[in-house]
Amino acid sequence: MIETIGIIGGTGGMGKMFEQRFTQAGFTVRVTGSKGVSQEPDLVQKSQLIIITVPIDKTIDVIRRITPYLRESHLLSDFTSIKSKVVPAMLETEAQVISCHPIFGPMNDFTGQNVVLCPARPGQFLDWYTSLYENLGLNVEVMDAEEHDSSMSFIQGLTHFIHIVFAQTLFSEKVDIKKLLAVCSPVYQANFAFLCRILSKDPHLYSCIQTENPKNSAILEAFIKNAQESLDLIKKKKVPLFEKNFMDYADYLGGFKYMADRQSDFLVEKLKEYNLNRDKNET
Repeated sequence: MIETIGIIGGTGGMGKMFEQRFTQAGFTVRVTGSKGVSQEPDLVQKSQLIIITVPIDKTIDVIRRITPYLRESHLLSDFTSIKSKVVPAMLETEAQVISCHPIFGPMNDFTGQNVVLCPARPGQFLDWYTSLYENLGLNVEVMDAEEHDSSMSFIQGLTHFIHIVFAQTLFSEKVDIKKLLAVCSPVYQANFAFLCRILSKDPHLYSCIQTENPKNSAILEAFIKNAQESLDLIKKKKVPLFEKNFMDYADYLGGFKYMADRQSDFLVEKLKEYNLNRDKNET
């Protein structure tokens, strides 16, 4: 059905990664980068699937630039992590539209990772596009754009917010990081590792994830409200109520908590192994 894939933003980390995998899968892949705006019309006209993978706040500009060259026979997609503005902009074109969000960053092997497809005007392409990613070894979940952004407000918005505020608190309290880590168990070292994983990345990406998702504000306000309620219980030493709430939340998690407990045990063991190997290499 589709033989040629065009990637706008194909010189970035995600673009390069997918260019390589699409090429290995037998497709002809055309790419442009930030310095190749003049090449975009040719890329669109010579491609059947066009994927836009540029910063969130630049995506709509790209869509509008290529709109005159898009036809009903094209499949238009993107790799942005927020869909509320991008999908309506893509629907203003003549192309068929299936928005896409790989839930991972650049890596050597993304086999087993998750990707979300949001079919807005899929035409005849949804089954084919789903199979494209499944054949690359990805787990595909299909949902509409609003459900996607609601999910991302928890997965990205809230999770990133918690880690960033954790770092903010360490900073404001002038904590000695080296001393703190010296008395951390592997579980808390792992939490610190995920904090650092976020803060080592592009701050503009993370600011866009926070500010561009319209679902985030309500979820973050709910989090702050809930945090204040829990703090009040702690300050007033309402131990029975704190423990009741604790058990209610554990019951809500159901069987997922046992699965995640085993996963965290695995991660902790791997972190202990990493620390042992690091110590041997340093001696």
